[in-house]
Amino acid sequence: MSQTEGSSKSEIPWPFADGVMAEAIRAFDWPSTELGSIDTWPAGLLFAIDMMLGCAFPATLQWGRNLILFYNDAYIPLIGTHHPHALGQRLLSSFPEIAAIYPPFAQRVWNGERIVLEDQLFHYTRNDVPEDRWFNLSYSPVHDRDGSVSGILAVGLDTTAKVLAELERSTADTRLKRVLETDAVGVIFFDYTGTVVDANDVFLRMVGYSRAEIETRTVTWRTLTPPEWVKVSEEQMQKFEQTGRIGPYEKEYTLKDGSRRWMLFTGRDLGGDRIVEYAIDITRRKEAEATSKAMEERFRALVEASSDVVYRMSPDWKEMRQLQGRDFLANTTEPERTWLEKYIHPEDQAFVWATIQDAIENQKTFQLEHRVLQADGTIGWTFSRAVPLRNKDGEVIEWFGAATDVSARKRAEEALLRSEKLATLGRLVASISHEINNPLEAMSNLIYLAHRSEGLPEEARELLQLADAELKRIAHITRQSLGFYRESNVPADTSVTQLLESSIDLLRGKINTRHAEIHCRWQDDITIKAVAGELRQVFSNLLANSLDALETGGQITIRAKRYLGKDGAYVRILFLDSGRGIPLETQHKIFDPFFSTKGNLGTGLGLWVTKQIVDKHHGSIRVRSRNLPPTTGTAFQITLPA
Repeated sequence: MSQTEGSSKSEIPWPFADGVMAEAIRAFDWPSTELGSIDTWPAGLLFAIDMMLGCAFPATLQWGRNLILFYNDAYIPLIGTHHPHALGQRLLSSFPEIAAIYPPFAQRVWNGERIVLEDQLFHYTRNDVPEDRWFNLSYSPVHDRDGSVSGILAVGLDTTAKVLAELERSTADTRLKRVLETDAVGVIFFDYTGTVVDANDVFLRMVGYSRAEIETRTVTWRTLTPPEWVKVSEEQMQKFEQTGRIGPYEKEYTLKDGSRRWMLFTGRDLGGDRIVEYAIDITRRKEAEATSKAMEERFRALVEASSDVVYRMSPDWKEMRQLQGRDFLANTTEPERTWLEKYIHPEDQAFVWATIQDAIENQKTFQLEHRVLQADGTIGWTFSRAVPLRNKDGEVIEWFGAATDVSARKRAEEALLRSEKLATLGRLVASISHEINNPLEAMSNLIYLAHRSEGLPEEARELLQLADAELKRIAHITRQSLGFYRESNVPADTSVTQLLESSIDLLRGKINTRHAEIHCRWQDDITIKAVAGELRQVFSNLLANSLDALETGGQITIRAKRYLGKDGAYVRILFLDSGRGIPLETQHKIFDPFFSTKGNLGTGLGLWVTKQIVDKHHGSIRVRSRNLPPTTGTAFQITLPA
């Protein structure tokens, strides 16, 4: 039997996009960077770069906590002389002018928040010239498989022309009037010493001061700022000296009554010793964020404490809305409509879905123990339980469930059952051995007496010798087969080729019945240290299995060869048949005790015993098989140290 293996691979190197930046990424010396060779990059990074390169708008990918920068072709005109040197560098190292304002945005995204900014102003240097640019921006977290954030995907649209046009259409007085009349935005005017010289009514209501108190010029940004936030404000003032701008940044403000409120600030220089600053009360948002964070922490604690996996399903169970666990199943944070095929064992899918439909129809708790496809590709067991969540009208809006990994318990149950079977088998073998030994001893004595008879033909003498050898083998099997050894066996110099020939002679009758062709492929006598009777049992088992798999007139090839490996000499024995083959789905079970492909005709112990003997001789046994026409057959390969 032969097997041809091949594959067809795309000749297009990653990344698969065209363009300047795709080529630059391919040519970049990544092994010299902290990211290392592209071959070591995680799949999430590769996927995110593909998405970024395919975006028609200016886009960047900032990877890792150091914000390693990738960008697409549309982004090149925006950064001028920074291209191409910014590729693969830390964002804030390449663009130090945004180092003060960007980290708060980045941190929010690292916390899992998606940020959309319209007409956001950036003051940065392009082509060595300071420049103000406005953008509509979207910052999105890039998640890893475990739900953690690995990077930031930023997509922007330059709105500078639009913003400047709008600014040109409005006079400074009109803009100021509109700002002062805004109900939700507080406006404060400072002089360069930090003293509040004016404010709109919104800000006065925010902080609790009267206009008369403002006019006394005794209220400053320092009197409004809690001690722990003074340093942050001083850093903003240093930034103002360099750029003429403040913020945007968040901090707490101390009100007149001593209470505190969270506010978002941004401002700029108006000239003439005046600074305008805009304030938005974000206390409710901060409280909501804190509440949400606390709830999320409690939820995660619940997952860790009570179950391996929690999940949320749509009312009809056709959409998985969330799956969170600990490496038991591959997690998903986006709606997943193929969850049944992705996670549930194929043989259990119909039963699981029927149980779900019953729970939906009767609006009762769903609970079931079934097999699942685990994250590492293996098959596991889970106990799953889900309850319906209802709205105020009693309608089911979602199912919330938990699944416990019970694979270890299932394996323990299977191991216990297997141990009990083996114990029963051991008792049975001991009983059979006791009953067989007496007639075997009598037959051995009779053969001995017949062999000593005078005038015995040489052919009969050889047959008696062969019968005596086989009786000894039967006695050996009763004592040692199936792994229940009761005496030590000392390896000795053993001819592998002679054992193969004797195994063929032993099964000659079966070979003739099947009209099988046996092809022996060895040149010289091959000798190793082994227990001869045990190896004969191995060879006889494999040859008998090959004969059972053959159709009438099939072929069996037996090869034996000595060769040198890296750590010494080895002998390789190959049994190759043209039989029906072994199905792929059962090949991994053939060495398990009590597993048989012969139905009621097999005990399921032959290959298990064979592997035990090969392992005892510090060897290995491998199988390859194909059961799909036109080419079928099986090859067993045994490798033994010589």
